[in-house]
Amino acid sequence: MKKHLLILGTASLVALSTLAQAADTKQPVSQWTCESFLAVDDSFRPTAVGLGEAVNKSGKVEDAVLDVAGVEKITPLIVSACEKDKKASFVQKLKEEWDKVKKDV
Repeated sequence: MKKHLLILGTASLVALSTLAQAADTKQPVSQWTCESFLAVDDSFRPTAVGLGEAVNKSGKVEDAVLDVAGVEKITPLIVSACEKDKKASFVQKLKEEWDKVKKDV
């Protein structure tokens, strides 16, 4: 019985410390670095790109229309750009990559 309580207590402490760390790392997309973006699960990166595109520095929605096909196209470009400079602003890299894509069209 004591073993079970000890194991349960240890598991609870680990879970609580993990939750506390997760709560400390929440920040608006407008304040993300490329490192923050790269920490997002691969399957959620297009969503993060869409949010980054729609939200400006003050956290307000700039545009109510989201270019889904464009998000799919630009996500790999942003990943490679962010891998080169992990300390750069995610929103700034997003804008730079969109400008490159628009220039090529």
